[in-house]
Amino acid sequence: MSHLDSIGFKIESAEAFEALMSKVFEEGRKIAVEEGSYIHYRDASGAELYAQLDKSGNFLGFMPFYNATVTKNLQVEQSLDDDSLTELDYRYFAKSQNETYPFVFDVVNGKERPLERGDKEALVFVAFPTEIDYFSTAQEFLKEMPELSATYFVPVGLMTPEGEANDNPEPYAMFIAQINTLELKENRYSSGEFYVLEVSALEGDLTIVVSKDSFKCEPQVGGFVNGVYWIGAKV
Repeated sequence: MSHLDSIGFKIESAEAFEALMSKVFEEGRKIAVEEGSYIHYRDASGAELYAQLDKSGNFLGFMPFYNATVTKNLQVEQSLDDDSLTELDYRYFAKSQNETYPFVFDVVNGKERPLERGDKEALVFVAFPTEIDYFSTAQEFLKEMPELSATYFVPVGLMTPEGEANDNPEPYAMFIAQINTLELKENRYSSGEFYVLEVSALEGDLTIVVSKDSFKCEPQVGGFVNGVYWIGAKV
């Protein structure tokens, strides 16, 4: 599933993507930084896009987000860099609040306020699934996946598919979370429907956004979602 689908943007062709970017550039708010600028666009549903332009106005890419409010505490360990990142990307290696586990995340507007090693922050996190399943109870989940616990969190972006340390850590994690609140939203731009789930995962709360079509049944408060997610944050 695509990150755009997760926030209701039904983009099925290059022409549709170009039309969406035109909308972003026409109506978005420009955020100037030393390396160029972000163009921040927010749909009435709360779905957000952060387009990136370099100093010459060339399009570098974009990141999706959602106008969430739930925050998760962490401690920054270091910033990361690799050839796949643009001049306006910012990626961090961090530890959870009580240093239970490490993880990697991207910051959609990272150049606005770079974080430093040792910073303890409460950031808004949004998880975009690459795969996701719903379970009505923890027992139902454990019956299907007895090798896992009902509170596990695995930073899969730190590992290669072979289980070796990843030389270029990526902002992906696999975890189970319990749904505290949920709301079905309609993206005003494309009429795509998506769920906004405020959830509790191991050592912290965050928000998950997911296309309505991703679930075989309607999720409920108190149920559980298990999946693999791209993890984004906002400063």
